[in-house]
Amino acid sequence: MSNNHHKGKHREIVLLFSLSLITGVLTGLTASFYRWGLQTINHMRIRVFSGLSLGNPLKLLGIWLFFLAVGLLLGKIGSFFPQISGSGIPQVKGVLFRKISYLHWKAELFFKFLTGLLGIGCGLSLGREGPSVQLGSYVGYGVAEICGVSEVEERHLVTAGAGAGLAGAFGAPLAGVMFSLEELHRVITSKLLIATFVAAVAADFVGRRMFGMNPAFNMSVRYPAEMNPYLHFGLMILFGIGVAFVGKLFTRSLTLFQDLFHLARFSRRIKICFVMTTAFILCFLLPEATGGGHELAESLIVSKETLIFLIFIFVVKFLFTVLSYSTGFAGGIFLPMLVLGAILGKIYAICLMGILGLGPEQIPHYMILGMTAFFVAVVRAPLTGTVLILEMTGTFEHLLALTLISAIAFLVTDLLNLAPVYEILYDRMDKGK
Repeated sequence: MSNNHHKGKHREIVLLFSLSLITGVLTGLTASFYRWGLQTINHMRIRVFSGLSLGNPLKLLGIWLFFLAVGLLLGKIGSFFPQISGSGIPQVKGVLFRKISYLHWKAELFFKFLTGLLGIGCGLSLGREGPSVQLGSYVGYGVAEICGVSEVEERHLVTAGAGAGLAGAFGAPLAGVMFSLEELHRVITSKLLIATFVAAVAADFVGRRMFGMNPAFNMSVRYPAEMNPYLHFGLMILFGIGVAFVGKLFTRSLTLFQDLFHLARFSRRIKICFVMTTAFILCFLLPEATGGGHELAESLIVSKETLIFLIFIFVVKFLFTVLSYSTGFAGGIFLPMLVLGAILGKIYAICLMGILGLGPEQIPHYMILGMTAFFVAVVRAPLTGTVLILEMTGTFEHLLALTLISAIAFLVTDLLNLAPVYEILYDRMDKGK
């Protein structure tokens, strides 16, 4: 009897891990095509707007009307499928907590994919990572439903798919695992850990077949080892504290703009048209502030912007991100947060160069510290933040510095009583099934 029991448990584990592998492969394909589609549409948008001028008003009018039509279409689709709104991470938490269910997972998967491409493709300051996490959770849920597994195994596959989605979006399998366990579950079992790890590695393998072996961010970063370590640690601590306060401001602004969008005494159509008009104007006048911002973050390493312009682009990117998210359109805040952190890092580095006479190697160094600190300050997931930036930049010599800045940002936001942003968004989410 005991032998049969052990054999049955072994079969269950083998089945779960096999289904996790399938989930990872399918999620990797989904997230990779989503990433490729966004890159293609973003390049198309840049080409279109680079050829525009005020001397061609009819073409400007036509593109503006196209933006409005896309916004109204996204609003209409969102009214039919409210579960696809926003980043999708609060919805994944809702599924895992049994507060909502994916009753129409096939249609929602398709429309999450489509609406994310259209919204971010039109320049809204939203990222691909949240939708990729939810797309992965849909895949895991679908595999579970088709194979008829137990409720516990379904939760394992949804979690595994979510982690695989992040791994596929950023080429960061360890961060995908850490995020699933640190942010989505909080209770870790060996089966959950291995299932998520298998799916994340499989998704990353698929993604690297399409995008190559290079890390997500093409950055040449060197740790400034020649700097006085005591001064260096003091400067990092000050930076972490400052970024934590900005992270608190970002979280509060995110919920404030959601409330303003909901309470403004205009029809939803008018409000959507306002946001899409803002996107159109920024695509024409300040394209650096549009889209997720991946190219902006990479260009900051070598570009020569003035301090005033960096502060200006930070403010515009900050406000446009919270405005874009207030619409409820499919899109995440991971990538915009990383970009905002990178801008803060460059601002801080330029100030240090001017005040203390430090070298230009401080710019990429503080950029990746800023990415990590801003992410941790808002999401309150220090392990994920550290591992994510290590994998996305491929700079493992920064492990100690990233760990320190994560701890500082986490501690300060804890003292400020700032809840994790996805818990706040989950509590505010409509949980009608």
